[in-house]
Amino acid sequence: MLVVPLAGVVGPGGGSLVSNTAMADSEWLRTVPVVDEDEIAELIEGLGSQSYATRVRCRQRLSRIGLAAFDALREARDHPDNEIAIVARKLTSGVEVPWAVSTDSPIVQEILNEYGSRSVLARRQRIGRLAALPTMEAFPALVRLTRYEAEPALSRFAAMALLAQPVRATKELRSEWSTADADAGASGSRDDWLGLSTHDRSLMVMHLQQVFAKDTEFSGQWMLQYASELESGRFEPEGWTELIEAMESSWDIDDGASEQDVARGGIAPGATISGDEMFRLTWLNAERARVLGQTDDASRFFTRHIDVIPPRTRELTDAALWAIDHRLFDVITAAHAKHQSLFEKSPSLMYASAEALLESGQPELAAERTEQALALNPVVNSEDPEEPQLHPVLLESHAEAHLRIAADLIDRGLSDWAEAEYRKLIDELPLHNVESAIARRELAEHLAELQQPAEVVALLQPLVDRMEKDDDFRHKLTAHDFQYQSLRSHLDFQAGLDLANKDDQAAASERMQNAFSMNPENIDILIAMYRLDWNEEWKADVVGQIESVLAEIDEDIEETRQTFRETGNGRPGRQTAIREMLLANFYNQYAWLVSNTEGDFDKALKRSIESLEMSPGSDALLDTCGRCYYAVGNLPAAIVTQRKAVELTPNSPPLRRQLKMFENAWLDANPGMTLKELPEVELPITKASPQELTDRQRRLGVMPPDGPLSFLDN
Repeated sequence: MLVVPLAGVVGPGGGSLVSNTAMADSEWLRTVPVVDEDEIAELIEGLGSQSYATRVRCRQRLSRIGLAAFDALREARDHPDNEIAIVARKLTSGVEVPWAVSTDSPIVQEILNEYGSRSVLARRQRIGRLAALPTMEAFPALVRLTRYEAEPALSRFAAMALLAQPVRATKELRSEWSTADADAGASGSRDDWLGLSTHDRSLMVMHLQQVFAKDTEFSGQWMLQYASELESGRFEPEGWTELIEAMESSWDIDDGASEQDVARGGIAPGATISGDEMFRLTWLNAERARVLGQTDDASRFFTRHIDVIPPRTRELTDAALWAIDHRLFDVITAAHAKHQSLFEKSPSLMYASAEALLESGQPELAAERTEQALALNPVVNSEDPEEPQLHPVLLESHAEAHLRIAADLIDRGLSDWAEAEYRKLIDELPLHNVESAIARRELAEHLAELQQPAEVVALLQPLVDRMEKDDDFRHKLTAHDFQYQSLRSHLDFQAGLDLANKDDQAAASERMQNAFSMNPENIDILIAMYRLDWNEEWKADVVGQIESVLAEIDEDIEETRQTFRETGNGRPGRQTAIREMLLANFYNQYAWLVSNTEGDFDKALKRSIESLEMSPGSDALLDTCGRCYYAVGNLPAAIVTQRKAVELTPNSPPLRRQLKMFENAWLDANPGMTLKELPEVELPITKASPQELTDRQRRLGVMPPDGPLSFLDN
């Protein structure tokens, strides 16, 4: 019953095809004792013997045999003899499996140390850690866990981790720093399929086919289907459809299942796979098809199995946003048709549906959907006495929901819809209402990014006036993170920009100087003043202020270095993290101010790169670095860096404006050429891993939409 190890496989050139990493599972399998299947069957029957001595002897012998008896013992868990079934369950859950073997890498051995003695949750977390490793390094261990993990849910989790690993690796490969289009020619490549070479895939195919040849569990069937795809180099939707249809009989459709079981996506009585697992597997496979360049297959596959999406707003929203991001609009249409009542009760889902309609060329219908979404969750009670009156706490909750939705719409680049959400709160709620004040502030920030200073002034002036006249109101807003000086400074700054647009130099100068004096940390005010360039006296005064700020930043940098060099309090790891966070901020401030005005551009670029080494993958720091490359005249590097910033925050107006400026500058300097002819550049900038980016978003309190691979991080 043992599978044949891979050690003897020889490649076309006569050399071994098996690397040390891929050999790990084969070496481990060699340690399993070879035992006759008839003997194992006899020993299992002996577990129910009337003789106590026979039962003990059979149990001890099966324990020594270990994994060679795993399949037979797993079947015996449902033995009609309860005594045999009970002992079989204990043996399969308590077999001392050598999860780590000598050919595993040190990190794999560390992760698998005492794996079998840990709780289900701890084992799941360890599988997730394995999935974050390079594909071929973790592959043998994940195969082991998929095949022999006694907890079926963990076995399926390990199987999905195996499916997801190369997808995650490919996304990282396609995020490398290059002027070339990362996706060009990568889709469907048979020589580099999901970041795996033909050589690696051949090893994986043989291994999966041998290890799971006799496995009848769902996870084993998934792995055989995966092996078929590794061999063909394509996602095979029909094979997965057959598996999903076969699993439906074991899904949450048991007659004894309660409505609560179905609603939660939990496993119903008698079922062997949960609705959440079905959803994750289907979504993961759609993502695999998309990453392989089989976009039509991804859309058709997910649409065909739209029933697997749990009838819950969170999962529907996550799937809908994923489909919109990748222009798989048929998925949205199918989900809306299947779950119409849920869509019509959820503003997020209605906006997702409207966005899909807008992107597919149906603006009128999209507008109808946005009106429906905006009308949901009223924030004031109807004046009609016959209408039901909502509790003030519920109305406040509705207002907070509108704020969240508006912020999400801005992130997705749907500015007009976001403004309508903010305006609803501003128009329907009194000025002293906290949610109304927050709506004014957030909309003002967005309109400032869109360079609409007059509209910003109109929003903030009533708020600032009320804060200056009403101490109670001012204290209430302070408790909600409103700072009067910062708000007053921003109002004066935007008023100064508006006056400058009207060529009122005297008034604009006064408002901007006042804005900077109230908030000298906002160096964007100083940059705007520098760009006005009204006269020599004005310019000299602004340059003097810039030099003063740069000197202060240098002092802050030196003080931070000295403080953390001399202070030994706290944990070293935390001290280092705080030091790097502060230094990265100071370096970035210096680089941004100099690159947008004047000074030592080379020093600014050096400090910008150092800030990114301390905090890789920050869109704001990348934006600064792009500006520094522009300042030193390296336009290709500026464009590549700025593209990375835009990739992280694709709908930021300032980031996109700066990218457009860099691209136009390069085109002007290279007449007759196109951006496709941009020369290759190599940048000394640290690239953040997906996990680092997710961790940063969590620290900032911003949770990204749940993606098809996020189950590995939960």
